[in-house]
Amino acid sequence: MLKKVKFRNPVLIALLAMTAGCGRIQQAEAQQPPVSRTSDPLFVRKVVVSTDETVRMQFVNNQALYTERWDSLAQPRFWKQIMCLSPDSCIVNVAKSRTPLTTACYRDWCTQSEAEKSVYKNQLRNQNGLDGSDELFVTNGKREFYEHRKSLPVIAKAVEYFKEYNVDPWYAQTILLIESPGKQATKSYVGANGPFQLMKSVAVKYGLKVNNYVDERADLKRAAYGASRLISTICIPKVKSLLEEQNIPYKETDLWFRLLVMHAYHAGGGNLACAMHKLRPTEGGQQLIRDLWHTSAGGFQNESQNYSQIALAALWNFEEILRADGDTVFLVQGDRYYAKIQRNQIKGIDDETALRNCLRKYERDMVDGTISFAYFLDRTQDLRTELVAIKGQALTQENLRIIYPETDHHYLLLARELMMKRKSDEAIQLLRYNLESFPESAQTAETLSKVYRATGEMGLSQKYMAKSNELNNGRSR
Repeated sequence: MLKKVKFRNPVLIALLAMTAGCGRIQQAEAQQPPVSRTSDPLFVRKVVVSTDETVRMQFVNNQALYTERWDSLAQPRFWKQIMCLSPDSCIVNVAKSRTPLTTACYRDWCTQSEAEKSVYKNQLRNQNGLDGSDELFVTNGKREFYEHRKSLPVIAKAVEYFKEYNVDPWYAQTILLIESPGKQATKSYVGANGPFQLMKSVAVKYGLKVNNYVDERADLKRAAYGASRLISTICIPKVKSLLEEQNIPYKETDLWFRLLVMHAYHAGGGNLACAMHKLRPTEGGQQLIRDLWHTSAGGFQNESQNYSQIALAALWNFEEILRADGDTVFLVQGDRYYAKIQRNQIKGIDDETALRNCLRKYERDMVDGTISFAYFLDRTQDLRTELVAIKGQALTQENLRIIYPETDHHYLLLARELMMKRKSDEAIQLLRYNLESFPESAQTAETLSKVYRATGEMGLSQKYMAKSNELNNGRSR
């Protein structure tokens, strides 16, 4: 069994002190009413553990996702796959039903000619017994965008803000899971900005400052205020009006009603009205939402049809994060896994495999933004030390380097993921560390040059390109 070592991080120390049932945290929770038995069924409370603190947070309950079997529908299931899939991969799927046919390398797909793509799609239609008119889509993974675990603290704050503004906080939680999960200030190609992706005209209408010096759309509380006003004064009244036109009864807390409001938030009330008038529904419920997924009218097109599908997938993914460890949510999966190793809770694998699994979890934590590069380096250094000890080797820098990451290519792949997420600072730190560990790696120097060029650091870009050329020339002699 692994030797139990001492660590400096206070949260990790607390994790190591937990029992199989999550120890002190769950014991403390057990003295209070459990989440599912609170007097308010609309909310769930969780103890969220990060690298430096443990905080009780409140989220909106999405039990209807399961009781009404939204999670069984093909479209949310498809988008959930996409949210968890690397952007290097893609799924070829049937457009009308989002039924996956096959997974492929996205880069290889993009290099094919249109004629080659058409031949490949026809082969898939024939293999799956599809009609020649069935349209096939190719959708690449979006794992680099949907940072749901990292979003927890921000969502908890936004839920409280919407409660303060007397607007259903379900909308705050859901919008943040879709529009900019884990990101504070992100401007879209149409000019929407901030965690709630508000357009300038909307933000200004509700009193937010947006000028050359200040953009309050990037401020969570101010953006939450603007979004709550848009939902309460425009989106919800519009959906009520559309349903009342058709004499369709509703409850504002019904999931299908909330999804209609989300369509109004994304597409605009007018475009939703065009789709509803074309559809002319006679009843509400899940079927109404499913029918909208196949309805095009005015500005209500493919992206609008997808919006509630993506919302359901995001809620489903978020629920799995919330439910994974009972009343506790661990932002840092590496810390959680290491605590389980130390408590002898990882069964069926040897110590070395367990530690390497733990290293991979810390890699994901860094790429997902739940830990800094410095934290990653500190934790991986401890694990490398344990791996060397398991193998009975001397504790030297060379042995530590060989044990992990073994080759320069390993960190190059991680750096590429960081760049896909536009995390240039972390990518640079990782690449510089990689070059220190593998000083003969021409590819690392070349990649560093490209990252610096992308960030506008032309002097450093030229420096590392020269370094790469020097290493390549030395190798060819």
